[in-house]
Amino acid sequence: MIDWSKCPSHSHYFHAQTTESVNHSHIIDVFTFNVNGSNDDKHFHHYTGITRMANNHYHRFYGKTGPPIPLDNGGHYHKVSGRVYFNYNEPIVVKYGGVVYDWDLGRDVHDHKYEGKTSDGIGYFPDDW
Repeated sequence: MIDWSKCPSHSHYFHAQTTESVNHSHIIDVFTFNVNGSNDDKHFHHYTGITRMANNHYHRFYGKTGPPIPLDNGGHYHKVSGRVYFNYNEPIVVKYGGVVYDWDLGRDVHDHKYEGKTSDGIGYFPDDW
C-alpha cells in the first residue's frame, strides 16, 4: 500500500525566456499538472501552454519535467527543457479559428528552445487535511 502522506499531490511553477530566433524571443509562464510525489521517488510532471505573444504571434508547447532534485528544505524542483512548435516567420492574419500549417507552401518557419528549472512544489494540502 502506498503511503500518500509521503508523496503528496503538488504542482510547480516554471518561468523562462526562449532562445532568440528571427530577431525575437518569447516568455513562458506555466504551472505543471499536479501529481503525487516526493523529493526521492523519481516522479515527473506534464505541462502544456502557449508562450506570451511576441512579433505578432505565439507558440504552443508541451513536455514533461525531469525527475525531482531534492532541496535542503525537504522540497524539490525539476529541470525543464524543450522546443516550442514551429510558427511562420511572417505571421498570417486569421479572422476565425487557428492556423493550419501547410508545409507545401514553402513559407519560412521558426521555433525556439527553452530550459530552466521549476519552483519548489506548491499546492500541498495542510497537514491536518
